Amino acid sequence: MKAVKRILLLILVVFELSSCLITDNVSSLKVEILRPGIFNMPDSVNRVAIFINRDIRKPDTCVFKFSKGMNIFSDSILNYKSVSSRCTDALTSYLKDEAYFGNVSNYSDSLRFISEKKRIYNDPDYLLKETNSDVGIFLTYFLFENAFLNTDNNSFYTQAALSWVLVFENDTVYYTYKHNDTLVFNAPDAPDYKPGKLNVGKTILDAANYLGNSFGSKIIPSWIEVERMYYKSSDPEMRRAIKYAQNNDWLHAAEIWNKETKNKKRLIAAKATYNMALACEMEGKPDAGIDWLVKSYSVLNANNEDHKANCKRYINILATRKKEIKLLERQVRPIPNPENSPVLQ
Repeated sequence: MKAVKRILLLILVVFELSSCLITDNVSSLKVEILRPGIFNMPDSVNRVAIFINRDIRKPDTCVFKFSKGMNIFSDSILNYKSVSSRCTDALTSYLKDEAYFGNVSNYSDSLRFISEKKRIYNDPDYLLKETNSDVGIFLTYFLFENAFLNTDNNSFYTQAALSWVLVFENDTVYYTYKHNDTLVFNAPDAPDYKPGKLNVGKTILDAANYLGNSFGSKIIPSWIEVERMYYKSSDPEMRRAIKYAQNNDWLHAAEIWNKETKNKKRLIAAKATYNMALACEMEGKPDAGIDWLVKSYSVLNANNEDHKANCKRYINILATRKKEIKLLERQVRPIPNPENSPVLQ
């Protein structure tokens, strides 16, 4: 009788250990996904005009100031006009490099781009008409707040506040995007860094450059790097599939994982079924990925809460991704339809 109890106890321990092992073998993979832009650009949008659009009474010629310890310092050669120009220059370069629009023109200061012989109105619609543009992008507000240089660790901290306005031809609505960001620069990462000294002026211009590029990546669809979880395994076939995945060969990885979903070992089957969802996402099939996650959720008989939480988390990610794909299909340059593959169904 004691021997039977010991055998039953051993079986229970092994079963419990098996149910835990699945969550002990997780890792992450960095992948690129296409994120939709925050605006659905009409098909007619081809010519883009970029401006710094400021109130004529506030020309932003004031110099940039920052604190160091208890003292306030300023850079005599750095004012908000130059910072704003650097930001719109970066946005212009980004949009030109992406070749998303047929023409991108940078008119810099909207108060001065037209001949001074004409009376100039600080009016986006007027500027849009004068430049014969389909959409005008205006940087209407730009400020670095709480700028602080920490001499103890040679780092620089500031909070950026920007306001962008998009005006479309024949559209009476103006679209405003407010961008607030906290920026921290460590000396070795700063431009033209010299040991023991951080060039605040050049760091600020570098920050303006970053903010222009950042807004550019939000206007139009852009590729971003994200992390996705997957299950590892010592099983040779599972390891072979991961190598394919790491090389972005998702169809070959899916072929292996699909076979392993029928593995008699429940741990391997549950892992492979989960990983199939990752392959589906990478091939643009979020619905199929959700189906695989539902299956993986129910593969283990044990009440493995960690694994179920992983499945639920990824289901939510894929539900969001499904909405993003629908947005991409409505935007100017939709992602191509993924290759049909019965393995991923």
